[in-house]
Amino acid sequence: MAPPLTPKRLAFLRRAADHPKGSILPMLVTDAGVAMFLRGADETALKELGYADSIDDCGHVQGSPDHEHRSHPHLFRITDAGRQAVQAADPATSGKEMP
Repeated sequence: MAPPLTPKRLAFLRRAADHPKGSILPMLVTDAGVAMFLRGADETALKELGYADSIDDCGHVQGSPDHEHRSHPHLFRITDAGRQAVQAADPATSGKEMP
């Protein structure tokens, strides 16, 4: 059974959807000033759901065939499925183009 997309995990995806490169940062501060931290279990859940992965600037997932760009750094970033999950959770953004 897939792990749940909790409100906390969704908050990190929303922030990543607004990030220029889709990076998921390890900490975010809510509008109310509350700091939230992305834990290992959250990272694992987002990967299992297909909403995030270790991706380089060219869009290659770490571990996938990538013969031309092997030296590019891979960062924890939102995937297209993650962007779709954000849009599904926020119907008002469904027509909004996301970076």
